[in-house]
Amino acid sequence: MSSPTTSRMPREQRRSQLLRLATEVFTEKGYQATSMDDIATAAGVTKPVLYQHFRSKEALYVEVLDVIGEAMLVEVRDMAGRGGDAEDRVRLGLRRFYELMSLKNSLRLFTGHEVVSDEVKERVTRILDEMSIELAGVLLSYRALSTGQARILGRGLIGIAQTTAQQLHDAADDEERDEILSTVTAVVVDGLTSFALVEQTGTEHADADDPAPEQDASHP
Repeated sequence: MSSPTTSRMPREQRRSQLLRLATEVFTEKGYQATSMDDIATAAGVTKPVLYQHFRSKEALYVEVLDVIGEAMLVEVRDMAGRGGDAEDRVRLGLRRFYELMSLKNSLRLFTGHEVVSDEVKERVTRILDEMSIELAGVLLSYRALSTGQARILGRGLIGIAQTTAQQLHDAADDEERDEILSTVTAVVVDGLTSFALVEQTGTEHADADDPAPEQDASHP
């Protein structure tokens, strides 16, 4: 069997190529079933070339998580600019999260099955926390919530999105997926609509712990 041949490529371009192909292999096979040989073969390079860019399989895997995590963060940020009512936004958000997580089985990279070390676990937790904070910002843009409430809801909604993505992944057909989306969307929207719209309050998002502003004595 002939060894892989490598064409000359600028270092950063080569690194980006290796990272992209590693993402494909990891998301297709999972961490445990993937070897550095598999990734080198997919990239058409020798294993020493791969190690020139990434010191270990785990280090490469952590960067793969960052790539997928950044794609999810972009989706959460984009939610703020989407039109439609609360139900439309929630349904679309859940579906997009599912599509991202299900792309070549990348769902399992974020559901605990591929947590292989403390560093990987910490990275997954950090990515999900960042998503929660971004989602909290989206919620604050159109619901009258304190910062604390928004963060609590953000974390909860990310958890719901993960569970829903797994259910959608396991669903037998499109009809079952539609039922899952409709049910979860109804629950989430019902909860969110219990908070007033920002336009209805005419107030900024004050943190629940912030002291109330002092009133002028001449205006009781």
